[in-house]
Amino acid sequence: MGAKISNDSVNEIFIVRALAILGVIMVHATSNPAAMIEGPSNSLAVYNFLNMFFKFGTPTFILLTSFVLFYNYFNRSIEKNLIQRFYKRRLLYILLPYFLFSLLYFEMNQAVFRHGTESWYQSLQAFGMDLLTGSAHPHLYFVFISVQFYIIFPLLLLWFKKSRFTVVNALWLGLLIQWAFVIYNNMYLQYTQTGSLAIWYTSYYFAGAFLGIYYHKASEWLRVTKQAWFSKKVFLWAGIWLVWLVGVTGHIYIYYETRATGEWFDSRLYTLFWNMHTLPTAIILLQISYWIYSSWPRKIVNTLVHLGIVSFGIYLFHPLILHIYRLTGAFNDPSSLAFNLWIAGGFLAALFISWFFVTLVLKYMKGGWILFGAWPKQNPFIPKKKNNK
Repeated sequence: MGAKISNDSVNEIFIVRALAILGVIMVHATSNPAAMIEGPSNSLAVYNFLNMFFKFGTPTFILLTSFVLFYNYFNRSIEKNLIQRFYKRRLLYILLPYFLFSLLYFEMNQAVFRHGTESWYQSLQAFGMDLLTGSAHPHLYFVFISVQFYIIFPLLLLWFKKSRFTVVNALWLGLLIQWAFVIYNNMYLQYTQTGSLAIWYTSYYFAGAFLGIYYHKASEWLRVTKQAWFSKKVFLWAGIWLVWLVGVTGHIYIYYETRATGEWFDSRLYTLFWNMHTLPTAIILLQISYWIYSSWPRKIVNTLVHLGIVSFGIYLFHPLILHIYRLTGAFNDPSSLAFNLWIAGGFLAALFISWFFVTLVLKYMKGGWILFGAWPKQNPFIPKKKNNK
């Protein structure tokens, strides 16, 4: 069932990760101006655009998590040793960094917001709750929902391996399960922290599973080439791009209206535009990554590959840099050049300082994986061509 998948590394994935982490940092760097600017204005339009357009970062990482796991595990026998190795790797390279950074951000927020007013026991309780809910800092929800996915992955893998119907129909089944929960929650549960639940991202996990299982066939359909422009593949691309265009336009517009006027719409409308925006974006980024990896200059490609390799560490670390940067000053006039330069400086600082620090730790610090995860076993960089003399 499904295409035969080799163990070859899909190097383009690192390009997708690089683009995704750029999106994450852009969202975090522009979150303050997008939230603080009151009333309709050109400044709000710009920062709302940047803040919403780049919302694809974390959903893309979520889809890639599923893609990589199904690509690597679907055609392997489910055995006790395999499951043990799976959980051991997640414990060492995901859960351990998550615990350490949860502790770091908890202590930071204790110092900033609570001013040491809680007892030791109360702080320990609060940290335990933050750890169990992924709320020690806002961005850690991604790791928290990934842990939820890792817990159920062996059962999900078994389900997919046993049911060809599920594999073939994974795309719409994921949407169906996700939206059944969205509607049920809206009408009955009314749980407000839905972004911290893995079921909220079922369409991304199932799309990642589908792409991972059928990767070689899917990649043939998604690669944009001169020859493919004159084939029926164009209709698939057009459908994906059209859904993306409607989604991203609606997503940006509805949040601009809310931020400019204070008017809120039905919560399901926000979710719909978010889903229509970010799910196709992950697939489009994969298309873009094929083009970048095959056509761009080697040095640029390898730089992006490197950024993709260290993206998990940057994801964990960059909010600390952004927090420190914001302590250096503030500008109150969003239309001023100084304000805009300060926001741009925050993005650049969060990106490049984090990039440098994570690289330094992983390259030169023994046990750096404890903080920032593992380095890939296979070399994804494009080698320098040898001169034929």
